[in-house]
Amino acid sequence: MNTPDRESLNIITEEYCYSYEQAADMTAISVTLIERFVSLNLIEAEDAKLREHDVARIAQMLRLRRDLGLNWVGTGMVLDLTREIARLKATLKAYESRGQ
Repeated sequence: MNTPDRESLNIITEEYCYSYEQAADMTAISVTLIERFVSLNLIEAEDAKLREHDVARIAQMLRLRRDLGLNWVGTGMVLDLTREIARLKATLKAYESRGQ
């Protein structure tokens, strides 16, 4: 039986708690840009509400764009790949620890 990893559990239990306006204020961007991120599937929203990890993702995307000059889709790809690499490293570490 597959058990969800810790990150998946956080996503399931974490409530949508920030309006687009609140997220825009927190990240110093426009509501229009947040709506664009949602339309590009770079962040997830439900009833125009965002979870804490989506607001953090926006901040990371802004840093990647500022520091590396990536476009928005590129920033999303970098974050997705980074998360996948971390997941694979954790899986490899668990696999290696079972072999010892």
